[in-house]
Amino acid sequence: MQKSQLTKISLLLCLGAALLLPAALTAQPVPDDAPPGARLAYWFDQAARAFNEDRLDDWVTATERLHDLRPYNQDFMTHLVLGYARQNQLSKAFNTMLMMQQQGLAEDWSRFDELEPMRQHRLYEHLANLMSEARQPFGRYSEVTALPEDFAMPEALALDSATGRVFAGNVRDGRILVRSGDDDWEDFAQPDDVEGLMAVFDLAVDADRDHLWVATGMTSQFAGFDEEATVQSALLRLDLGSGELEASYPVPAGDARHLLGSLALADDGTVFAADTLNPVVFRLEAGSQQLQPFFSNANFSSLRGLALSADERLLYLADYEQGIFVLATDGSNQAWKLAVPETLNEGGIDGLYWWEQHLVAIQNGISPQRVLRLQLGEDGLGVTAVAPVLAGLEQFDTPTFGVMDGSELYLFSGSHWRHVDGRGQAREESLPQVSLLKTDVDATEIMVVGQEAMEQMRGR
Repeated sequence: MQKSQLTKISLLLCLGAALLLPAALTAQPVPDDAPPGARLAYWFDQAARAFNEDRLDDWVTATERLHDLRPYNQDFMTHLVLGYARQNQLSKAFNTMLMMQQQGLAEDWSRFDELEPMRQHRLYEHLANLMSEARQPFGRYSEVTALPEDFAMPEALALDSATGRVFAGNVRDGRILVRSGDDDWEDFAQPDDVEGLMAVFDLAVDADRDHLWVATGMTSQFAGFDEEATVQSALLRLDLGSGELEASYPVPAGDARHLLGSLALADDGTVFAADTLNPVVFRLEAGSQQLQPFFSNANFSSLRGLALSADERLLYLADYEQGIFVLATDGSNQAWKLAVPETLNEGGIDGLYWWEQHLVAIQNGISPQRVLRLQLGEDGLGVTAVAPVLAGLEQFDTPTFGVMDGSELYLFSGSHWRHVDGRGQAREESLPQVSLLKTDVDATEIMVVGQEAMEQMRGR
């Protein structure tokens, strides 16, 4: 293999294996019925070893296994195209490249010398041009306002439709800002004034009860990080008018670390919260005094966005690596993988929102970063059509979360995760400006009619 082109791949594989399991363990064969995380770590390790020892066939085999486990991972698909080309398996290389193009992914194939055998075919030029064009900005939006320059690592956004107030929370300082109309941002709550307020990962407005719900937790990027803190993560209830603390609901203590992320609010006041460190969704029922585990599955990898259906029978859950899942809210412990067409890549979804029998997804883990509108079938268990809302905007710098107001999505143009180190310190002299954008998810055309999805759904 040409290591000059694949150094990044080697580093990625080695790092992934090192993070997931000790090398002494990952070198041991893993049975097919082992947990997905163990299998992923094993094949990471196998791919890294094969790459470093110039065993091309073994590297491709290991990468195929990684792709089986994480089919939406764009890096794995890119690696397969390169590997197949080196093996002179051009049909497989073109098929993988075509699949990526049909999923709307962007890639600059000109930077890879490994693809020289493919360049004599017209199909290569056609696909390469389409995937290059996929980087072009798409969609209509407006810039509402900019966030203050000292507001580092914005992550949470909420809207009080009754008053028009917008709330923003950040990870670095644990601050919550509020903005009314065209006024400037003002401090609404901060750790010095609110006991238990740490890094802010999500906000939810319950206007009927005058509550502002806050998902907060202790993370190393938080300026007040304390590894020995008694409470590592909690759901806080603040007064919507004053910002005063009304109640705190810590995540139940245990051996595992927890960090609450996305929230979903039911009409009766029940709150669902995703744990970003463990494969658990918690629930605080209306009137209850304690968070309780609602659903857990060891196969989940990294839980992000939550969205409740209009009738509140279904809770949609975005797994950053594996796509969207659907949970029944009736206590039956039922769950399904959302049925989607093969042309829909579900990888890298952070924000997830409900709008009129659609899901709206903010997707930053692929190229181009984008916002999608997913039309659902009558039962809510499958996607029947896909429409792009925004894609490849110059302002996009890992957009994470937002909030819906009717058909309008408000979202941060970016986040600072890739611009800070593990302690939340800026890697450069200053952090990039983040703006609040607005787009109408109803003002877009269907891109993919989900015939494949319908066939999959009928065959479930």
